[in-house]
Amino acid sequence: MTLTRILPTALSLMLSASGMAQSPRIVVQGVGAPTVHTDLATALSAAQAGDKVYLSGGVFPVSSSLLIDKQLHMIGAGIHPDTANVTATTRISITGDLRLLTSCSGSTFTGISFNPSGHTYFGTNENDDDPVGLVFQRCEFVRGSINLQGSGGSTGSATFDECVLHATGTNQNLNGGLGEVVITRCIFNNRTINGFSRLFLKNSVILNARLTNSSNAIVQNCVFTYTGAPLWQVNGVQISNCLVAGSTMFSNSSSSSETNNIYNVPVASMFVNETDNVYQYSDDLHLAPGSGGVGMGNDGSDIGVYGTHAPMKAGLSPYNPHFQQAQIAPSTDWNGALPVNIRTAAQTH
Repeated sequence: MTLTRILPTALSLMLSASGMAQSPRIVVQGVGAPTVHTDLATALSAAQAGDKVYLSGGVFPVSSSLLIDKQLHMIGAGIHPDTANVTATTRISITGDLRLLTSCSGSTFTGISFNPSGHTYFGTNENDDDPVGLVFQRCEFVRGSINLQGSGGSTGSATFDECVLHATGTNQNLNGGLGEVVITRCIFNNRTINGFSRLFLKNSVILNARLTNSSNAIVQNCVFTYTGAPLWQVNGVQISNCLVAGSTMFSNSSSSSETNNIYNVPVASMFVNETDNVYQYSDDLHLAPGSGGVGMGNDGSDIGVYGTHAPMKAGLSPYNPHFQQAQIAPSTDWNGALPVNIRTAAQTH
């Protein structure tokens, strides 16, 4: 597709971090005319509740803790290097904590890598730690604990879908609380899932970590590569149709139940390509044919992130266009038009 004329704002947003000598850009779109920013804190301050905030590829530094205190819909260029090879990945690098306040209820985050030097929290105190209806889709958490319990036992709620949650040190758990949390098709890269009271965990891969100190959770169609008991100090958990590296499910636990789980699966034979129990984007977490989990989910699809009626999306690209190639002329032609050639890939979702 060759474009001879294109809005400069849109072009700089899409391609600002792809070698075009542009700073990363942010477009805030809402009721009024779109506004363009280069500083994330300024952009979020200008945004009104309910606005969409589009982030180009590139790194957006925040020199203090980042507070999300209004409903926003933040959309990045993606987190997977292959998908974002033209635009670059979108990363928010925070000097401090990421804090999600009650007033940001209903916010959505897509295609963004979060990298706080501190941790992620619901709220700043017990008066503002109950956001509900948060959705993180195809996002990455690079480091730091994710604390959903807030300061006063948060009753907030969140969904994590097709996310990658890394742990780059000790005590970097995903910590739950009294609220409801739904986790589907996510990859836990050595990050423990801890302290939940209302958790639904489905079709996820938990590398070298486990579910601990939780009650009344429902776990389905997951892969646990931890070679000991993957559920520790849990109560009332229902777990079914999972692949387990070890020979037992529970340790120091009570009143829980299990059905149709597959034990003693060698880690080396679980996936098409995952060799060191540490997730890299070059890994392929499709199940190996001999792993036993193919077609063994409770819905008849595969166990793991590539099961369900909507498997994890290849490349984890967000729903904005997937740019595969961009060629932009260094100057306008005799007619004042800027020749641009952009190749995009069709997306199903």
